[in-house]
Amino acid sequence: MGRRKHVWHSNFYGIFIIGEQIRLQMQQQGLIRDRRYHLRKFKNCFVARDAIDWLLKMYHVQSRVEAVRAMQILLQNGMIHHVVDDHEFKDQNLFYRFTFDDDTYKLNKDLVSLYRGVIYYRKMKSESEVLRDFYHKGVLYSEAFYGNDAVDFIVATNGNGDRGPVVADFRDLLERNIIKHVTDDYHFSDDRLIYEFSLDFNRPCLLHDVLDMASDHKNSTTTTSSSGVEDVEERNSNPDLESLPDMSSSLTISPAQRPSIDSAMSGLSSSPESNAADGDSFAYLGQEPKSVLVRPVTVKELENTSSPYVKKTYKIQCDEMGFGFVLRGSSPCYVQTVDPLGPAAVAGMKVRQFISTVNGQNVLRMDHRQVGQLIAQQTQINVTVLVYRSDAQRM
Repeated sequence: MGRRKHVWHSNFYGIFIIGEQIRLQMQQQGLIRDRRYHLRKFKNCFVARDAIDWLLKMYHVQSRVEAVRAMQILLQNGMIHHVVDDHEFKDQNLFYRFTFDDDTYKLNKDLVSLYRGVIYYRKMKSESEVLRDFYHKGVLYSEAFYGNDAVDFIVATNGNGDRGPVVADFRDLLERNIIKHVTDDYHFSDDRLIYEFSLDFNRPCLLHDVLDMASDHKNSTTTTSSSGVEDVEERNSNPDLESLPDMSSSLTISPAQRPSIDSAMSGLSSSPESNAADGDSFAYLGQEPKSVLVRPVTVKELENTSSPYVKKTYKIQCDEMGFGFVLRGSSPCYVQTVDPLGPAAVAGMKVRQFISTVNGQNVLRMDHRQVGQLIAQQTQINVTVLVYRSDAQRM
């Protein structure tokens, strides 16, 4: 059991180091930025297909299939996720985000400790002289540190003067083998004892390497006992590291539950706007989901005074993520999706409502792209919709 535990930690930590390096490199290359999908803004995300293009260009992987498998391993280990958690990793124009960039990594205790270790290491290396070379009993230890010096520095950086939580953080790092005493003789102490980081956060690596790590983990968790029963105890005790899936069959690993909108918002396809350098473009990303309309409706039918449609007006204030609804269709366009947690839902907007006016401007004969562009220029809108009378009575 102890050996398998060591293998799990070693491979999980190795996958983390590679994933974090990929995140930093993609950030430096401008692949991670704010993007718009219709009326909603997604912060700090990347397009899967663009990321795979870049991974191939940088020789991180040898093929697109290999890239998908490797990025799926990062997803399974909690480092990335689809922006509304509707997809595993796919070679499509879908939006994904590193969990560090939206703080959802905090749902995973192992990742919390690893990121704390990375943050402490980078601060100690770039902003102080805490990390330095030590000779101890004839052995040179590079980038080592005194325990009390490290605590002094982090406390000063935090600015609250409380040493207790910082000492607890370093003890957690040592228990998780992220740092260690240079001779393994002591637990972490706020004293002049010498420690070093057990992990090399800067070691050169390629994304391809996670495939080997996942394979090693699979081998370590599928050993057979003397009774002939497969030993899966270690796998069950460490759910954050899953074995590599068979990509020829449907994936069964469910993403972590986060607040999300209707899956129609996540069907993405190629669009020049989605890759605008400033990240503020209003992107139409094709791959249309199935319409929510029961039957097609014409503008003439809506404008007929004897039609069964009535008008309803909503005042909607944009929040930092947008207005919270998606339009489809042309002459007329209609509401395809409403974010249940967004401003539109709060105002009372529902699906299958036809957009009549936006801030007094008649838009019945516009398509959803034109109406979307009009709405995207505003921070507050008065939208008049046409609702089937029986639906309006139930609202």
